[in-house]
Amino acid sequence: MLLEKFNPVIPAGDDGFSAEEAGLWTLRKNQIIHHYLRVFTGTMKRKFNYLVYLDLFSGSGLKRIDKSQFTYGSPVLALDDSNAFSKYIFCERDPANFDALRVRVNKYYRNKNVVVFNGDPNRMIDRIEYYIPDSTKKHKVSTFCIVDPFSLDIEFETIRLLSEIGVNFLFLIALPWKEKNEYKRCLNEERELLNAFLGMPFSEVLNDGQVNSNEVFFRNLVKSYHQNLKSLGYMASGSFYKIEESDLSVPFFFAGYYSSTRDTRKIHSEVLKKVVQQVRLFD
Repeated sequence: MLLEKFNPVIPAGDDGFSAEEAGLWTLRKNQIIHHYLRVFTGTMKRKFNYLVYLDLFSGSGLKRIDKSQFTYGSPVLALDDSNAFSKYIFCERDPANFDALRVRVNKYYRNKNVVVFNGDPNRMIDRIEYYIPDSTKKHKVSTFCIVDPFSLDIEFETIRLLSEIGVNFLFLIALPWKEKNEYKRCLNEERELLNAFLGMPFSEVLNDGQVNSNEVFFRNLVKSYHQNLKSLGYMASGSFYKIEESDLSVPFFFAGYYSSTRDTRKIHSEVLKKVVQQVRLFD
């Protein structure tokens, strides 16, 4: 196994396969993912017979922080969880990252039940659902899905379809914007992508004239998305976290947990006891 004890940085060199470039703030995000995995599996394994881990934007399993430091991707954090899931389903669009993830899984986790898909998760929901067992009274199944696109490339319709089979979600929302007023491009050239992300026209959230900065755009985007997920019947808990040491023009990311179980707030509150200070961007 790669991860004997949680440490967000690997003090080792490149293993020769693809690794995504990442900022230092990814270490904080990894801490949050790690604790959600621990609390979720620790809570749900007592109530369910079979736990499924689903990652819609898996990456390669390894991220490069700088020339000498590497941090784990979410697939490795999940595979190394001591309260192990019964099955792991990874989706990755980039062919190089897909190949690297598949090699790492085969090298370090051959004893795990893992499925790896290469492609756009928005176009493979039928394939994903095929690999998630039906939940019955005698064999209860619970699925934990991480959605961390670092973009707006997840369609709300995809989430709605997964909600119909009772998937629990951890959303990590951040925008890779570095320039001032990049929200204007999103409101214009990328309007169709924005509307698909929200599952509704952005005009129902705000008039374009009310948006005057990247931060105002981001805050209202997440607030609306949060409410839309709750409209699917989910109980919801989420927090914003400040991104330190970054050149991103929106220096925050959002981590939100969504579930139809009564344990939603308990799981979120347990994570908050263990992670860095969160900030409030909306009530």
